Amino acid sequence: MGLKAVFSGALLAASSVVAHPGHHEKVYAHAALPLERKSLDHCSEHFSQPEFVERTVEIHGREFARLRRELGLEVEESPKLSPRDYISVSKINHKSNKVVTTGMDLATLFSDAGACMLMPAVDQGPLYVKGEQVRKNITENELGIKMTLAIQVVDYKTCKTVPNAYVDIWSSNSTGIYTGVQGYPGMGDPNDASILKGTALRGLQPTDDHGVAAFDSLLPGHYDGRASHIHAIVYLGATKQPNNTVTGGKASHIGQLYFDQTLIAEIDKNTPYSKNKNKIMQNTADFLFMQGANGDDPIVRYALVGKTLSEGVFAWIRFGVNTAANKAVNPAAFMTDKGGVMNPTGPVSQIPKGGWGFGRLARAIKGGRNSDEE
Repeated sequence: MGLKAVFSGALLAASSVVAHPGHHEKVYAHAALPLERKSLDHCSEHFSQPEFVERTVEIHGREFARLRRELGLEVEESPKLSPRDYISVSKINHKSNKVVTTGMDLATLFSDAGACMLMPAVDQGPLYVKGEQVRKNITENELGIKMTLAIQVVDYKTCKTVPNAYVDIWSSNSTGIYTGVQGYPGMGDPNDASILKGTALRGLQPTDDHGVAAFDSLLPGHYDGRASHIHAIVYLGATKQPNNTVTGGKASHIGQLYFDQTLIAEIDKNTPYSKNKNKIMQNTADFLFMQGANGDDPIVRYALVGKTLSEGVFAWIRFGVNTAANKAVNPAAFMTDKGGVMNPTGPVSQIPKGGWGFGRLARAIKGGRNSDEE
């Protein structure tokens, strides 16, 4: 019996200022946090309906099976799978010890998709590049542990999935470096304009009819001042252009995804992560993680694709978004048909010349930002 059949049978049987200065990030002091800081608990009945669970499991299962086939593994095999205030969230083991076997209820794996719900107002970060390509595989030539990340977007008010949204993600590489932005301290030679050509680990994907967008990427590396994370923006109403980019629409969600501390420790035992000399910041010491995890769980659930971490990871999470929101986005740079161009009013362009002092840099970025308050 194939994995898809196993999924089907089992389901039928079961019912910010973010600044990275040096790389110490600081959150802009917003006048007020969003009035609605809810979890998706009120959607639990809807999310547990057999049809909803079946579709979610089918989509995630298809991605999981694809990754195993790429390793030359039979989809019937039984790989060990690893599963869900900020202190309690940090203690959750998001890696399940369940084993996939024929006839098991896989809904117990994928039905708990997490809920990255209406995070407190956080800027998109100083290293966002607008205008990247719509593409599933964003690894390019970067080295690291492969990760397929599935993000499901749902309307937190109606609990219904949101199709035809565009999810935009970006992250650092295995040694904590972001591509695509020139002049940011710690991210290469500030005078090297060729950095603007970098597009690795950046891209967009549309959500399907069940609100799911999936990316083939890499597990990100860490850098001094931030916990390991991935940035994400959800655009509603955007239009795909002939050059494979999107324009228009509104940013309904700006957030960041995190990883179990135990997983990060295992990642750092592998090359090239082991060559990363940056200090590791614990999730519980990262202010942005604290914001996201107070009343919510922004840590991805994950499963090993093969028998070891080095063979890759499949990770998933659910975003609850306010479809009426329209958050301001202020990119550091724009990717155009002629290459990358720095945004003259973006956060990196506001860094004063002649010094990278944390206080001076934070004040400069704060003074030049657009807030994402609604």
